[in-house]
Amino acid sequence: MAATQTVGFSDIEPAEGRKFLSKHRNVQLPLEKFEDRDHNGAEFVPFTPINQALRATHNQSTDTLSPQKVVKFRIYMSRVESPAISENGIDLNIESGKTADSKTLLFYLAKEYDIDYQAFSEMFAIWMISPLLEVQLKSYHRPYECRQGWETLLNRFVDVPNGRTLTSDEPILMLRRNASLTSDREFELLNHYPQCAHFLIIDAREMLLLGRLHFLSLDDTIRVAALLFCLQHGNFKEQTHDVAFIRNNIEEILPERTCESIAAKTIFGKAISKKTAQEERLLNCWKECSKYRNDTEKEHELLMTLTQTSSCYGAAWFSGRIEKKTSRASLRNFGQSFAEIEVNIGINDRWLTIMDSNFTETLLVQSLEEMTWQLEGTKENQTPFLILNLSCDEEIKEGSSTTINISNHATTLFLMVTGSQTLLIDALMNTMTGRRLERAISDSSSSDSSTSSAGHASLIQSRLSLKNCSASSNRKLCLAKFKDGKCTEAAGSFKAIYCQGQTI
Repeated sequence: MAATQTVGFSDIEPAEGRKFLSKHRNVQLPLEKFEDRDHNGAEFVPFTPINQALRATHNQSTDTLSPQKVVKFRIYMSRVESPAISENGIDLNIESGKTADSKTLLFYLAKEYDIDYQAFSEMFAIWMISPLLEVQLKSYHRPYECRQGWETLLNRFVDVPNGRTLTSDEPILMLRRNASLTSDREFELLNHYPQCAHFLIIDAREMLLLGRLHFLSLDDTIRVAALLFCLQHGNFKEQTHDVAFIRNNIEEILPERTCESIAAKTIFGKAISKKTAQEERLLNCWKECSKYRNDTEKEHELLMTLTQTSSCYGAAWFSGRIEKKTSRASLRNFGQSFAEIEVNIGINDRWLTIMDSNFTETLLVQSLEEMTWQLEGTKENQTPFLILNLSCDEEIKEGSSTTINISNHATTLFLMVTGSQTLLIDALMNTMTGRRLERAISDSSSSDSSTSSAGHASLIQSRLSLKNCSASSNRKLCLAKFKDGKCTEAAGSFKAIYCQGQTI
């Protein structure tokens, strides 16, 4: 047996403060090649921001002529500790692991869990994640080379505060939902491969506990919590599942600040009130969800609820900066009425969501179908920025309508997003809109109405309301406003770009 070399994906303490589990299975597997090649037989590597940053590393020798060496890859399922996840990771020992691509890792994971590879690779992807950067690896990316070039990626895509070093940032490999998977395709695949729901829910649980899944209302939160209680603790039992049980276990289900909106307030560990209205509603909802026949139905209902009630489900998250209006000028922003703030930007197949850096406030939710954008500042030594064109009717801004009506007399709002990761945001949004176009063409050419785009649209009809999600927050953002093609208002840095009456 060849010597085993372990890639430096060590157990790290994530920024969110929750620890990794340490249970792993070990699978010893030989390497097989699954490389994409063009018609000339050469390996096909598309031009993307990640590939551009890793070009030097990718061209380096990876001991292809030396004796085969076994590399151990540890792939985690979650970053948070939860009793619902009995096994948090798996070890793959792969021969010639330095040249193994992520497609190879996915193949063996699908084989280990006895799931069809094509469906598994469409639903999931290998991610490389650290406290500073999260990157979804394409099928042709080589995890070993990406780890060797991690500092290069950090220098390219992370805006590090002065005095902070990049050398201590250590990534891990994770199995997560494919960011480019559309909601309708997800449920199509689940109909044929229901066992995949288990891994989707592990990923959703983590996003929920990290505060990355926000819902429209408290009712939606309670329903999601009830389904999770059902899956983790079984069907509702009058003798055991009472208010005390909810209070003792709710922090395993929901993030701490969300728990406070449901569970009773406590002083020195003792609840002030006997039972809150929200706790009673959660118990009743748990009882109702127990009527589903089996866990498969419960998992399907949970994923459907997440899709319908959160703009963040399945989103990939990026760091960026936007400008926000301030009530008065501060010493830091003397003479200005705005301040630049750090934000997190989530993108899935339907929505762009902007939240503050602590995931405590939703600042904007925008449908990708009602938005265009332009990437600027991509030259060397420039900080790239995105101009988001939010085609927004005046009624939306006033919160009196939940639909966007684009017409010749519509009001258009521009929002500026800056930061090194805007390159990645632009790439993903291009991918998502391209996928939607491909899907529409495929569906229109199909004679089977069950696979038509209209059928899928009704399947995942979202209850998301733009009025509830973003109308009030829009007033806090520094936007450039155009009416009939003329600039009527410019706030923040837009004042240096547009002036009153300017046309576009």
